[in-house]
Amino acid sequence: MAPSGTESDTEVEAARYRLTGFGFAVLASLGLGLAIAVARIAFEGGTDGQSIAMVRAWFVVLLVGGWCLASDRSLRVEWWVWLNCLGLGTLLAHMFFGNIGAVKYIPVGVAALLFFIYPPLVSVFTAILDRRWPGFLRFSGFLIAFGGLGVMLGVEFDDLDPLGLFFGLSAGVACAINVIWIGRVMGGRDPLVVMFHMALVAACVLTVVVLAIVGFTAPTTTAGWLGALGVVLLQGCSIPLYYAAIPRIGVETSSILNNLQPVAAIGGAFLLYGEALTSAQAIGGGMVIGGILLMQLSSKLRRMTASAD
Repeated sequence: MAPSGTESDTEVEAARYRLTGFGFAVLASLGLGLAIAVARIAFEGGTDGQSIAMVRAWFVVLLVGGWCLASDRSLRVEWWVWLNCLGLGTLLAHMFFGNIGAVKYIPVGVAALLFFIYPPLVSVFTAILDRRWPGFLRFSGFLIAFGGLGVMLGVEFDDLDPLGLFFGLSAGVACAINVIWIGRVMGGRDPLVVMFHMALVAACVLTVVVLAIVGFTAPTTTAGWLGALGVVLLQGCSIPLYYAAIPRIGVETSSILNNLQPVAAIGGAFLLYGEALTSAQAIGGGMVIGGILLMQLSSKLRRMTASAD
């Protein structure tokens, strides 16, 4: 018996919905990666990471808030949710800054890969909180990823600015804590509404830091303005796209596609500046990405086993 037109239409609509999710995730990952590469143009044009992060945070607030209102989402949340958003937003503020701020001091590719240490950290922190052994594949992936970090940084550690290393690594740690916090406390909440409140807190924190402590630094060249605008648009638009992809294709697929982010950053740095990773950095970076993929495979196999049972 042939399927009815209604059933066929439903299947086509579901396929289109999922395909849109793939598109959102790929665009988000490419945008976030390219923004790291473009940030150097902004810095060379006279501005700094704090100033760009502040403007970008307010742009995300307006963009996500507008998206929520246009899709009839209520921005109201319970008081305890907003209290959690205070902590989550503070972490997000450092993620906004550290992820691009590191580029001022260290190569783009190294900065991108340092931030991407957050997936292994999520696995480690989760295992500690749950008091359970992470499993052979997951633990192997963790060792490979952190071994890659050691290879990437160990050979040429003296040539890398400690401040850039701190910004990159601490942003990755902040991201890992943020991801676990959201997963354990914000379950069932609309991710875009949560993102709006986190971004609002991050924007307020960065505004206080910039205006009251370090001062706002505007670009002094046309290239600097274009670079700053590029970072704001690329990262500001990519974050909502990533959150929009999750309900369409799931967290696991979104996370796998997010591995394109450091690849895009490294490729962008090569095209824009002719900057290439050294052999040690390339091997270490490959180990980091390989370790992350192995941990994602472990998660998928565990879920398949649980479903079979």
